Amino acid sequence: MNLGIRTLLSLTLAGIVFITTSLVNGIIDYEASHRLRNELGEQYSELAYQMADRLDREMFERLSDMINVSSLPTIRNLNGSQAELQRNILETLKRTYGYYAWVGLTDVNGVVLRATGGLMEGMDVSGLPWWKEGHLAPYVGDVRDSELLDRYPRQGDPTRPLRIVDFAAPILGLDGAQIGVMGAHLNWDWVKEAASSLLQQRNRDIELLVLSKDGDVLLAPENTPFTKVSLPDSLKGNETHIMTWPDGKKYLTGFSGTKGFLEYSGLGWTVIARREVSQALGPVRRLSAAIWMWGGSITVIFAMIGWMVAARISRPLRELAASAEAVERTDGRLAYSEAFAPREIRGLAAALQDMLDKLRNREETLRRQYSELQMLYEGSPVGIVMIGRDLNCLRINSRLADWFELDNTQVVGRSINEISSELIEWTKPVVLQVLASGAPEFGIEMKMKGGGAGKTRHFLASCLPLFEEGKASAVGVALLISEMTAQRQAEYFATHDTLTGLPNRRFLSTFITQELAVARRQNKKVAALYLDLDRFKDVNDTHGHSVGDALLQEVTRRLRQVVRESDLIVRLGGDEFVVVLLDIKGVSDLTRLAESIIRSLSATYLFGSAEVRTSPSIGIAVYPDDVSGESQLLSCADEAMYEAKKSGPGQYRHYADLHGKEEY
Repeated sequence: MNLGIRTLLSLTLAGIVFITTSLVNGIIDYEASHRLRNELGEQYSELAYQMADRLDREMFERLSDMINVSSLPTIRNLNGSQAELQRNILETLKRTYGYYAWVGLTDVNGVVLRATGGLMEGMDVSGLPWWKEGHLAPYVGDVRDSELLDRYPRQGDPTRPLRIVDFAAPILGLDGAQIGVMGAHLNWDWVKEAASSLLQQRNRDIELLVLSKDGDVLLAPENTPFTKVSLPDSLKGNETHIMTWPDGKKYLTGFSGTKGFLEYSGLGWTVIARREVSQALGPVRRLSAAIWMWGGSITVIFAMIGWMVAARISRPLRELAASAEAVERTDGRLAYSEAFAPREIRGLAAALQDMLDKLRNREETLRRQYSELQMLYEGSPVGIVMIGRDLNCLRINSRLADWFELDNTQVVGRSINEISSELIEWTKPVVLQVLASGAPEFGIEMKMKGGGAGKTRHFLASCLPLFEEGKASAVGVALLISEMTAQRQAEYFATHDTLTGLPNRRFLSTFITQELAVARRQNKKVAALYLDLDRFKDVNDTHGHSVGDALLQEVTRRLRQVVRESDLIVRLGGDEFVVVLLDIKGVSDLTRLAESIIRSLSATYLFGSAEVRTSPSIGIAVYPDDVSGESQLLSCADEAMYEAKKSGPGQYRHYADLHGKEEY
């Protein structure tokens, strides 16, 4: 963003006013919303409580109707002699409370004897829940749809199912024996009337809902798009919440649960009073809009003031910026009108001039250093090529280009897959391996006809991964290739195994002698792991020596992945290897390494169609704990290896364990 000081100062002042307005508005909005929400929440919770209390009392009264009427002497005589009187009592009860949808008497077997309007007389209702529970004790059932009563003409909308609440009480004869059940179905519309009467004196936007114990909606406004609600636990703690309901709208919600009344224990209903947040908190929103309007006006005024003040301050700065842009075309000195510049701007100009002088000196130093590095890179006796993760050639020095007759301008920027060169054929597998593993590869021997037709030349290469800060995987590799003279070749082959490229026994003897001398002087430990491949002879006999040679090369590759770069891997001959570890700390390090080697070398090998399995037997010896000299270190490790082989394939043994020595 390229802003001038005038714009920046104007925006800063405007931003300060805007932030102040935002903070004030936020504080007022929070406090007002919090206070209003608490007040409304208390009102809604109180309204929900009043509705819940009314439900409990009404349900108790209807249950009392059942208990009281069923105990009348006239009702307790069901032999038929007082049938008309019993019907009159039932009809009177229904007229007294108009929301009774049906009231009836059954005999001890559940057959309806008398009922209001004669509905269901003679019907066996012994299979219905209200009768099953009611012949045992006074009973109140939860809200349900009445399929039986829906078959008869009734008041109200006949297209809507009749929802009822069941009441029942046992009828005891004059001798105290149970002779029947009195039952009643109460039309659920009475709850709508109760809710309407409570809301008459309140805001009409408030809604009352009644939920069952399982969250089913028993009462809700018309066209409510959901039939079940799951209340959060925090709401069940009688707190007021702003809650998002299943219809996607946010409501300020108050809660109260029914608890029963006297003998009526309650059905666990939940009463909810709610109102949309946009309506409930409307006054706060209108206040917030007014604050924003006034804040916006003040913001514009301060922005104009800032623009005028900044115009005066920015003049010397603009001149200083113009001078800085032209410094490359001048003598490197900054020019501006000092007469109009405050003390701070003059100090800034002096600091910029000093920094400019230092940058010029540093630029000259870097240019000289780059030139020197370029001379070293191009004049190095080692061939160097850098390859990116996408396998594009990033850079190649003249030495390597001359050796393999490559055109630098045609190679750089191209994928190594597109370059036809004996060098690429030799190094591509190593490059891919190092990019995948992130581990360097050393001592890669190459025999090529680079730089002369028919003349075989020997090279020794190393492949190093290149990393960038913050990235775990290699972003490229650097190949360092040196040509081996006849003398160097002789020295190399005298101390290295030609098949695997590993140091051989001769190299090992010199190496151990040197390292044990260092270990004695520095009081450090050196360990040797003696490896012998299990079933190697079977591999040669079954698949041939070519597969056996490939197996030894793959074993070498896997060992290099497991062993530290500071340690030495040696091939003694045949299927025997030695790993020399320097500066070890304890037996646990050796144990972990031995287990890692066994896991790695025991994995299946695939050579074309040949599937090969082998595992190493490993013996471990430590200087100076187990031995005191070079030959003893290898012989003790060899002895431990044979003990491991006796235990089966893929095992390791410590020399100290064989002779009862304490572990170091």
